[in-house]
Amino acid sequence: MEFAGPQRDDMANVQSLNHAFLVCVRSDRAGQMLREQLPSSLRPVVAALSDLQIRRLAASPFLLLSLRESDDDYWDRLFAQGPNGDLFNSKRIASDAIHRIVAATLGFLWQLARRDPHAARLVSGASVNWCEQLAAHTLLGLLQQAADRSDLLGPRLAGSEAFWRRLLGPGLSSERNIRNAAHLCALQTVLTDNPAKPYNRLRAAACSALVPTLSVAHRPIR
Repeated sequence: MEFAGPQRDDMANVQSLNHAFLVCVRSDRAGQMLREQLPSSLRPVVAALSDLQIRRLAASPFLLLSLRESDDDYWDRLFAQGPNGDLFNSKRIASDAIHRIVAATLGFLWQLARRDPHAARLVSGASVNWCEQLAAHTLLGLLQQAADRSDLLGPRLAGSEAFWRRLLGPGLSSERNIRNAAHLCALQTVLTDNPAKPYNRLRAAACSALVPTLSVAHRPIR
């Protein structure tokens, strides 16, 4: 079975969301909480990203941000609480910047999961079950349940120093081929992070993604 993968418009949305997320992570206020989820050695690197480096990194062919798609228990509780859940839970207080990014990402993944669940899984690394649950809800219901939770948004694979060193090293290179190769390697890591996911099907979709498949040596962060 053939998988078309994300379309150009989808990738434009991925890039836009990545850019907004990286600007937020670099910021002093909302970004500090997000940076604290990354390995301590990389936090200063993220805080010092230039506008040009953010544009380069935002071009990664997957979402650099995560909505805890692999945390089944978290989402089971969230889906079960209904649209009028505990509005006074302290974890529902998020900054305006985080609120906007979460709402926009939920909207993007919701429509993509309904239209092409394989593309949704490719850009988010999510499971079949998560995509099905997302698509089964109304968009308004999702936003009411999750959009302003401060514990929902975070960097993808935040605990993996190797993953982020690749992105913050060769993934920022001034040479396009090196950047693309680093981004593709990072994408493969996202797709193989959870062994329960049917990687072979996602790999077929990844082959159709708008990223050159190059093999370049890993360059360290300077």
